[in-house]
Amino acid sequence: MSLLAKAIVKNKCWVVEDNGKKFGTILANGTSVILVHDGRREKFSNLKSLSDRYNIIVDKTKPQKVISESYTVYDYPCEHKANNILWDVQHKLPIFTKGSKSKSFFCAGYYIVKFNNGWVKSYCPKLITLNRYAFQGPFKTQEEMQEQLRIANGITTKPTPQEL
Repeated sequence: MSLLAKAIVKNKCWVVEDNGKKFGTILANGTSVILVHDGRREKFSNLKSLSDRYNIIVDKTKPQKVISESYTVYDYPCEHKANNILWDVQHKLPIFTKGSKSKSFFCAGYYIVKFNNGWVKSYCPKLITLNRYAFQGPFKTQEEMQEQLRIANGITTKPTPQEL
């Protein structure tokens, strides 16, 4: 039996798979390596001793960025499956909760919020944050939000794609 460890965070965290099914997780804390599987934690002095013990092949490629499912609330993006969807007519905000019994409301989309130190970008902020601070939005795309942030901060030159 040969297991494959795929990097999640470079040199810190791996998911161990057995024929495509999750077997466990490897965590490195600098001084040792811990294998978590079947509700147990096993400590090893290094990754080599762990891979020798369990015949684990460690994938040396860079970790893949996990693409999460995308959801929308009234055509505004959010990264969570929305529950209790509402439209705040007065403020024109798409509002949702993350759980069916949750009492914390979030606003779908991209925003810029003015804190004491200036305008900052925000993605799906809490409703209470938008109630407490000046904001602009919602925006459907990150590019729209970046443009409004540039205008709000008084930057006259357009940023290059590398600066975004």
